[in-house]
This record gives sequence, C-alpha cells and structure tokens, in this order.
Amino acid sequence: MDKAAKTRWLMRGASLAFAMILWYIVAWDSSGQTMRDVRVQVQFPGVSEGYSLSSDIQNVDVRIRGSAFDLARLTPGEITASVSISDLRPGKYRLPIQITLPGHIRLASHNPRFVELELFRMIERTFNPVLVPLDMPDNLMLSSFDITPPEVSVSGPETLVAALRRAEARGAMNELSNGSLELPIILVGEHGDVPDLTTVPPAVTANAQFTALTEEVRIPIRTRVTGTPAPGFEVANIVLSPDAAILRGTSEALLGVTEMMIGPIDVTGHTESITIDMPLESPSEEITIIGTGHVIMRVDLRASVESRTFLNVPINITGVPDPRNWAISPKTAGVTVEHVIFDSALAPDAPPLELYIDATNVVTSQIILPILAGNVMSGVNVIRIEPSHATVTEIN
Repeated sequence: MDKAAKTRWLMRGASLAFAMILWYIVAWDSSGQTMRDVRVQVQFPGVSEGYSLSSDIQNVDVRIRGSAFDLARLTPGEITASVSISDLRPGKYRLPIQITLPGHIRLASHNPRFVELELFRMIERTFNPVLVPLDMPDNLMLSSFDITPPEVSVSGPETLVAALRRAEARGAMNELSNGSLELPIILVGEHGDVPDLTTVPPAVTANAQFTALTEEVRIPIRTRVTGTPAPGFEVANIVLSPDAAILRGTSEALLGVTEMMIGPIDVTGHTESITIDMPLESPSEEITIIGTGHVIMRVDLRASVESRTFLNVPINITGVPDPRNWAISPKTAGVTVEHVIFDSALAPDAPPLELYIDATNVVTSQIILPILAGNVMSGVNVIRIEPSHATVTEIN
C-alpha cells in the first residue's frame, strides 16, 4: 500500500473515532444515561357512547432519559400519551397531555404539552330526499317524482346535524327526462350545502315526470246584439251569467287572450226579453276552461221613449178663494217630459200637463212655493220643471 492510500485510511479512522466520541459526549450525561426521542399517538380515553371529539393534535414528540440498555429494549407500546376527558360535557377545551412511562424510564420533555379539542354529541337523523332538477326550462314544471330508497340517514355532530334543513337529489333536467338516474345526496343547511356530512346511502335512484308550466287567468265574457227589435222597443240591458271565464294554459297559449266572445244575439222583431243558454268554447286546444262551460245570456227589451221640453208653460194657483188676488213670479216655467214613442204623438204646442202652485193654508202675503205638475197625460213622465219654485204675492 502506497503512502497516499495509508493517509486516506488513517483520516477515515480518525473521523469515525471523533464521531463516536462526539456522540457519547452528547448522549451521555454525568449519571451515565442517554436520551431518546419518540413520537407517540395521543389517546383520548373516557369518550362516552354517543359522543365524539375532534382535535388539532394527533401525535406528541416525547424525549425520554434512561440507560442505553433500557432505552434499546423499550417497545413503543410501553409509552402512552393520553388526555382525560371523563365527565366532560360537550364543548371546547384546552387540556394537558399526560405521558405514562415504565418505571425505569424518565420523562425529559414532551411537545406539545396541551391539546385543543372539541367534544360533541353524535346524533342521527333521517330525511326524505327531494328532487331538484337543474337547468329547468321556464316552460316546464316537475309534476311528480319518486326516489328509491325514499329515506336516507345521516350521523354526525349534533350542532351540524341539527342545523340541516333538507336532503336534495340534484340532476340535470335533460338526463332526468330520459328515465331512472342515480344521483348523489346533497345535504343543505341554513347557509347552503354542508359537505362535511354524508348520508347512508350516499346516492339514490330518481324518476321524474315533467309537464308544461300552466297558469290561470280570469277574462271577461262578451257578446253583441244584432238586428232591431219591434218598432217602439229598444235594448235596455244585456246580462251574462257568469260574466267571466277562468282559463288555464301555458303563458304562450294565453298570450293575447283578453276576452271571450260568444253569440251574437239576434233581437230582430222581438218585443220581450230573450234568454239563451250558450256553451263556451276554448280559444285553442292548449287552453282549458275551468268551471262551468255554459253562459246564460239575457237581453232585456223596453219600450222606446223620447223626451221633449215645453217652454213658457203657464203657472196657475190653487187653494185660494180668488186666484185673481194673487200674483205669481215668474208666470211661466219650462217642463221636460218623456213618453213612449208608439203612444199618441204629443202636440208640439200643447203641453201634456198643467203647472200649478198649491197655496192652501197660506197665511202670509208673500211666499215661495214649489211648482207642481197636474193633469199629466197617460204614458208621460215629468223629468224636470225649471224653475222648480215661484214667488206668490197677495195683491191688496
């Protein structure tokens, strides 16, 4: 062996010896004991049935001290790290981690020393899933559906499970319309989806039926009259019962339907009221009439009337011994009357009545009294007298 090779081997040996000496200096204290680092899983004994917990710590790093011989034969199961939660109520806690060691081993340190945990009660609820079609067109509605199985269950922390509102089976509308479809169950709470919980089973089979979306509108029923009644008669009133119809259909079908026309009713030559029972017909095949399909139509006729006004009709006075001792102001008044057309024609200058003032029991020399109509011709109705009052004055 050459000189260079010997030098390399001597340097390697010196390095190894130095490393061993350094290890003994670090690992060996004045009492002849060594240190060892062990990672131990944290245990939580004492969890009551129906309870569970969550913790931010799963393991703890433990440094132990003992003889090299004792540490070498130490098994992992002889070191335990635990947190006592016996008799604790649901809530959040910060508790110390207890380290248990064999009698011949000493604890140097452990990290962390405390653990943050939450203890909660576990509950179970059942839900009947509802089907939620996605991308539903505006003109369609979900008419019926069935889900298999009809019920799912969910278990978890009481605070989460109690806050759930419903379980939804969501699927695209175009896929649902093709038949049975397996859909995952989504749990929904007050503020939206709850992804931290799952159901049993996690998915269901859904069948759905869709129909066109319909609405109901109330529209008036109208009719019209044709022809002319017998001479001397006219249409007084038209009554429809019912006077409106309720239609059901899609918004597209109902668009522009503002009324329903029936009839017409022919009154040619009639002198009496006419009553007809007429069926209602839907405006189109896509529109359904809700309720009665018939309308009772009645046309009331009456005698035709006309009105005339007579001016400067003289006013007489009655109820006094001598009318010549009384003056009337004004002396004349206008009278408007109406009468049926086929009655005897009224003379153009001969009023079909008389005007008078009744001064019976008048004890004052001057008084204002109403103007009255008397001797009114049959078939004539007085509509208006202008002026309606006159002043009566006794002449000395």
